[in-house]
Amino acid sequence: MKKCAAESQKRLYPGDWVWSSFEGDGKEFDSGADFTECAICKFFRAQDASDLAPYLCRTDFAVSRAFGMGLVRTMTLAEGEDRCDFNYKRGRETEQG
Repeated sequence: MKKCAAESQKRLYPGDWVWSSFEGDGKEFDSGADFTECAICKFFRAQDASDLAPYLCRTDFAVSRAFGMGLVRTMTLAEGEDRCDFNYKRGRETEQG
């Protein structure tokens, strides 16, 4: 994940994601990622449909529940924040923010 995140910082593709990956402390969370640019938001913006992006973001919670990933996310780019924050902890209930 760190390698992919580092590669995203090069911004080789304008419509892609840009993000960073980090390790957790094992107590609060195991791993995390902060997305500062979102391909989905960029696509919806280009279609003049930015208001639909937050609905697609909600699927992250369903995927987390299905795979037992224990996602906690408190903000998204689609909702006007400066980043999407993803924190994962296996065995924890996914918390829909």
